[in-house]
Formats: sequence, structure tokens, C-alpha cells
Amino acid sequence: MRKLFPVLIILILFCSSIYALNISYVYGNNISSVTKEGGVSRGQVYKDELGNTLIVRKVRDNVVMFDKLISRAAYQRDSELSKRGPLNTITVMGGINHTLASYSITTPIYPFSPVVMGGLSYGQQKGVRALVLAGIDVTVPLARLWDTSNTFIQNGKLIGWGTAGISIAGAGVTFASGYGFCYRHNIGSFCWNAGFSWLFVQDKYSIWTPFAGVGVCF
Repeated sequence: MRKLFPVLIILILFCSSIYALNISYVYGNNISSVTKEGGVSRGQVYKDELGNTLIVRKVRDNVVMFDKLISRAAYQRDSELSKRGPLNTITVMGGINHTLASYSITTPIYPFSPVVMGGLSYGQQKGVRALVLAGIDVTVPLARLWDTSNTFIQNGKLIGWGTAGISIAGAGVTFASGYGFCYRHNIGSFCWNAGFSWLFVQDKYSIWTPFAGVGVCF
């Protein structure tokens, strides 16, 4: 089962490359009124005048491509942008067989982010097990940044992740891994998720479960 982890990472990279040309907006030869002192690099996070949060997806020469992270109002092309720190996301998701809390932060390798998870696995004959996992997730926005015809669903994003770690029950420690994907939609600084996750605990069980969750971005 451990071999599935690198396979998932390759699949995430492939999916990201497919969407790359369809989900970003190119400002052109400048990036609005953002100061270019110190340079502009991939993964930097900005806010516009209306409170929308954007992230730099690509930089090629003087062409900068953005994705939207949190939408609070309509986007305006001439809106002044101000740099801010990385976007942190904490979520709690519950399913039929396990509940996990996760933390991720945007980095210069966007759309990839490190993610750590902790929680409990239950509902199996093996009893309740504690889980500690770490890995990466990938963010795939569904809509172009400046497309005003976007629907409510299109303004969300797909999140996929792959993690590995340990499962603890009593004095026993066992290898565990978790994978999944979800749809995430922000309502201001809050977000909700819905999707499927897969949990593997070596020599114990391998289960898929649907889940729903809530979180906060800051």
C-alpha cells in the first residue's frame, strides 16, 4: 500500500498541469499597483481593495498569473493589491470511520502545500486508534479569476492530499497513510468541505469514507 503514495503525488502533479492554463488570469506586463521591490515570486499572497485574497501562481519575466483564494466581493482589474503573509487553513472533517483535524499553509511551491493531520479512527473491530499524519495537498481552483459569470460552485476549489504517518492503539504503533479529495468553498474567512477520504492502517484495515467538514482561513 505504501507504493500508492508516490503514485498519488504523480497524479496530483498531472491534474495540476491540466488545469494550469484555465484557472489563472494574466495581468500583462505589470501587477496593478503592487510594488516590485524585492521581486514578486510564486506563492506570494495579496489582498485587493475589496478584501479578496489572491496568490501568485506563476511568474514569467514581467508576466504574473494569479489564483483567487478567498472571494469577498467582485474582482476589479485595477484594484490596488497589498502583500500579506501566507494563508493558513485549519479544518476539522468527520466521516463514518474517522475524524481528522488538519493544518496547511501556502508556500512558494503553490499549488502544493504541506499538511499535517491528527485525529481518531473508529467504527472498526480493531477499536479506536489515534492517527498522526503528514504530507502534501494541492489546490485546484475551478474558475478563472475575473470571470463574472462564475456560479457559486465554480467559485470553490478542489483539494487533494496524500499523507503518511502512524496509527497508535495502546502500546502498539503501526504505519498508516491517508489520501483524499474534497470540494472546498470559502464564506469569508470560514470554509466548508465535502468529499471522500481513504485511510490505510498496516495489517489492520483499509477503508473509504465520505466526509464533511468546516474550517477557518487566516
